[in-house]
Amino acid sequence: MIIKWGEVEFEDPYPITDWEPPYQAAVYAIMMKPHPQMKVYKFVYFGESSNLSERGFYRAHHKYDCWVQEAGSEGNLYIGIHRMSDSTDEQRRKVESDLILGPYKPACND
Repeated sequence: MIIKWGEVEFEDPYPITDWEPPYQAAVYAIMMKPHPQMKVYKFVYFGESSNLSERGFYRAHHKYDCWVQEAGSEGNLYIGIHRMSDSTDEQRRKVESDLILGPYKPACND
């Protein structure tokens, strides 16, 4: 399953507690399910990284508490990534900024 926000496609949302961050540059989306039995996701946060495996993901992230508060529990957090292997910091920040400034600003991107 691909989730698209604007022109950006995110790979399958994985439960964040089961996710193994790849050694990869990417823009990522933190999501939650408003209704656990449905395959509908709400975006909670957009971010970017030059190497997802070096971020101390995910509990060490400075917005982790906000994510959990929005989702209701860590078990309702999901992550999708948009791989950008050979991207520059500037390219990833541009994609991240465009996502945040889109028609809906995620609750934890303040």
